[in-house]
Amino acid sequence: MRLSAFFLSAIILASAFRCSSGEGTTNILINDIWALESIRGEIFKVDSTFKQQPLIEIHLKDERLNGNSGCNNLSGKAIVDGNKISFSEMATTKMFCPGNLEQKFLSALEDVNNYKIEKMRLFLYKDKTEMMVFRKVD
Repeated sequence: MRLSAFFLSAIILASAFRCSSGEGTTNILINDIWALESIRGEIFKVDSTFKQQPLIEIHLKDERLNGNSGCNNLSGKAIVDGNKISFSEMATTKMFCPGNLEQKFLSALEDVNNYKIEKMRLFLYKDKTEMMVFRKVD
């Protein structure tokens, strides 16, 4: 009896962490903090023009995104359904940022529509075109 209760509890707990969709199950590993590795095929390297590593933190339960563009803080809406993903209603702080990385970063985020997670990396795509790659940081 105790073993049956344990398995039933495990099944209920596992079900609580899933988000179902027509495409399958949303990968709960996306609910994490991710550091930018590449954008539109270009490897990102931190240098003196950036205040910090660009990061995104996805919160599945609240359907939101927080992070920074390497210069400004950002927030927005994050909708994840199966392997589909979209970011919208993006807002940033308004500090001056050298170069065009911030605009490139925000534009790429708004363009993505699907993702995959593989080997602790989050790959964001627009259709089949790789837009951004992030690595898990926590």
